[in-house]
Amino acid sequence: MRPTIVLLSPASDYRELSNRLRASGLYNEGDIFDFLDRGPCRFSVDFSGDVIGEFDDGEIDKIFEKLGEFNAILIEYPGVACVRDLLMEVIPGVRGILDTNHGEFLGYDEVLERFGRDRDWDWRVGVS
Repeated sequence: MRPTIVLLSPASDYRELSNRLRASGLYNEGDIFDFLDRGPCRFSVDFSGDVIGEFDDGEIDKIFEKLGEFNAILIEYPGVACVRDLLMEVIPGVRGILDTNHGEFLGYDEVLERFGRDRDWDWRVGVS
């Protein structure tokens, strides 16, 4: 399996984020995952929200404190350059939290700020 991230957005911003994702490339529905192709980058996307079941109660409580009612989108990505470009297009102006699946929960603004400082920032190898 390729690396994954989870985009967590309040219900009020989820629809906008979902629409942006679907419109950001060639989008096709699949049996388990949907697929988003952007140039050489292929993403697997799951809008079902089932990934929330993988969070422990403490994590859910912290997310709820920051976002209120929220929805989740699981994205499997081919590499940091691909996911960076996708995130820089779809998360500006939308509220939410990125679960890096590497021990960090980061606000979308912080993600954009870190990529602005260091285009090669990779949460998989530590904070730059």
